[in-house]
Amino acid sequence: MLSIALATLKARWTAFAGAFVALALGVSIIATMGLVLAAAATGPHRSPQRFADVPAVVRAEPAKRVRDRYGTDVVPLAEQPALPAAVVARFPGAVLDRTFHAQVEGGPADQVGHAWSAAAFTPYRLVAGRAPGRPDEIVVGGGARSLIGGRVAVRTARETREYQVTGVTASVPFEHAVFFADAEAARISPEVDALVPRGRVSPVPGTQVLTGDARHLADPGAAQDATDLDALQSFLAVMALVAGFVSLYVTASAFGLTITQRRRELALLRTTGATPGQVMRMVCLEATLVGAIGAAAGCGLGLWGGPVLAGWMTARGMAPSWFGVGLSAGSVLALAVAFLVGVAIAVLSVAVAAARAGRIRPVEALREAAVDRRAITRVRTLLGWIALAGGLVMLAAIVVAYPAGATDLKTVVQLALLLIAATGLLTPVLLPPLIRILSRPFTYGAGGLLVRENSLTAVRRASAAVAPVLITVGLACSVLGASGAVDSATDHDLRRQAARADYVVLPVGGAQLNRTVIDRIRAVPGIEATTVTSTTLFAHEPALTALHLEAPMPVPYAAQAVDETTVLDLPVVEGSLAGLNTRTIAVDRSWHRHVGDTMPVWLADGTPVALRVTAVVDAGLGDGLVIDSRNAGRSLPERIYVRIRPGADRPAALAALRTATHGVGAQAVPTGRWTAVARDRQGRQTELGLVVLLGVAIAYSALAIANTFLTSVAGRGREFALLRLTGATRRQILAMAAGEALLLTAVGGVLAAVASALLLAVVGAALGRLVGTPVIAVPWSTMGLIVAGSALLAVLASVAPAGLRLRARPMEAAGVHD
Repeated sequence: MLSIALATLKARWTAFAGAFVALALGVSIIATMGLVLAAAATGPHRSPQRFADVPAVVRAEPAKRVRDRYGTDVVPLAEQPALPAAVVARFPGAVLDRTFHAQVEGGPADQVGHAWSAAAFTPYRLVAGRAPGRPDEIVVGGGARSLIGGRVAVRTARETREYQVTGVTASVPFEHAVFFADAEAARISPEVDALVPRGRVSPVPGTQVLTGDARHLADPGAAQDATDLDALQSFLAVMALVAGFVSLYVTASAFGLTITQRRRELALLRTTGATPGQVMRMVCLEATLVGAIGAAAGCGLGLWGGPVLAGWMTARGMAPSWFGVGLSAGSVLALAVAFLVGVAIAVLSVAVAAARAGRIRPVEALREAAVDRRAITRVRTLLGWIALAGGLVMLAAIVVAYPAGATDLKTVVQLALLLIAATGLLTPVLLPPLIRILSRPFTYGAGGLLVRENSLTAVRRASAAVAPVLITVGLACSVLGASGAVDSATDHDLRRQAARADYVVLPVGGAQLNRTVIDRIRAVPGIEATTVTSTTLFAHEPALTALHLEAPMPVPYAAQAVDETTVLDLPVVEGSLAGLNTRTIAVDRSWHRHVGDTMPVWLADGTPVALRVTAVVDAGLGDGLVIDSRNAGRSLPERIYVRIRPGADRPAALAALRTATHGVGAQAVPTGRWTAVARDRQGRQTELGLVVLLGVAIAYSALAIANTFLTSVAGRGREFALLRLTGATRRQILAMAAGEALLLTAVGGVLAAVASALLLAVVGAALGRLVGTPVIAVPWSTMGLIVAGSALLAVLASVAPAGLRLRARPMEAAGVHD
């Protein structure tokens, strides 16, 4: 069998070329995603930067240890807690490090402040001027010498104040710093973030002693890097899911098509005495050889694609600036998995078709090879119905029990893939009625009738051609439509929250809304204001049913903190927001709490508090927890809702508001358009994410469309020759091939539209439960472009090989066995 398999590959290498290309590209996508995901999961071993010149750094434990009946759980905190005063007192003579927001007017948005004493153990060195000695003096890290002697405004969390620049230091690559006198730094930020001890360090409960490379964890940006990598891993997991599904499905269709094209050859082998087992072994050996070579080529492409993708994401801010892909144990494992998956999918794809071809009786072999008497197997039918049932159950669960799932990209992608997989598996059943319906207007002529009958009598071949179109159109329409619906619902929810406000004050130029901005706005006559700050609370999951087993460890939840509720418009269904203070909380209905209940939570820095529920609000897309701004930790406000009181002088109040926000890094935006401004800030990142997520899948599916149609038509030389012998002209045969391509593309588009419509209807209904009105967004233009592009590729990939086949003489071509 091995010699026959090798001989077959050598003699019919063109028949395997399409499957080889599909497999190599599919494995390359899996390998690329695996390499980037492995790099994000492991992360590099970076050397310490800011604390490179000290032997040890002491900081508070950045995770919360929670004891319960199941044991001790470790939960990473959203905010680095400060060192308690008792711990600081145990390290006499230690250098105290404080890190806080401090932005020089016109300086970088990520500037931070430190005490000058902390510069002694950092790479910062004075290049001009002197150290700060008085409370109103600063040293600017990486600043220009021309700043020395001048006075600049510095924004901190508490205020905006002028300082005299007494010196500048050389720039460093890891942060932009502003150094204050020690006493002034302690006044601005009383909390001690870390300390550098003198002498030997003794372990202290609740603290973390960092030495060696672990000192990097205390460097600026280390916590943000960890957060970015976690988000990147989640996004890459979704990408890997999409890419893996698309590549595996298309690869399986391509290999299955090669067997469909060779049914006559396999039938002849059966008539000459080959047993079903021999046919099966021969085909599986061929698939193993092609799969191994194609998978190896795909892994080679992945070694190139992984660093390219990582560099592209880094350049666009989707990953930390230092992120990259290199060889490691994780990357070797990713390549091994990609290789094995490629070989396995090649073998499994042909095994089912080969087993079916091997089971037919020799006397029926030629008849079975001529026409698809049974286009779908029982296993495929069963899998299709199971996938469809699973998708419908998940859709029903989202509408009835978990509408917030409609806002989760991972959930939407999983549902889209499940529905597309179900539709693809059931395509042989759905094709005949759709072909008859779509081809009815064009079957009055001989050409149209031939197009329809060719598609109906070769359902397996047609199903393989429809698969990449279904995936391309269905995935793009589902994900883009769901994303658009979430954007619209978010816009509606934000407008509802700010319904009482006339203006929304937002930060500009990378600045943050500090206490100076808030005080200046509140000082405007005739103005009411509410500040909104995003923060994180840790809490146990809400019980969905009476039998729900509560999660043993607290889970982080997004929350919003407000200082007043006069301009905040939330749909309260129980209680009142007027009772919101440092000891109370407002929750939405999904928490199944009532006014007066006590809710144990942990603040962003791990501080445990027991808050009494003062109000229950209707569910929405926003944060389902609302607390007092004094429980928001170090987070600064993101926006301020401003309302001009009835009866106040509106022109005067508006002029005063503009004056109050001028020069302090803030702007007042009318409520009618502030949501667009807010979404524009995240729109670019979301757009890039969708480009990566869908771009790879659509590009690969486009190649698969061309490859599948080319392979399908290339194996029909005998059929075209017979048509020529019956009198068909070259133009008529090419028109037939183009017509079949257009018909099958239309069928794929219709199937994709049905699957996408079901998903988008459920997403719209679920979002409607959250925001009060159904939200449907259909990307008509994008869908039309993708369908048109798919049709163009299909026609070109069908007409080109058909034209090459028609160059041979009809009599000679008819005598050639495929």
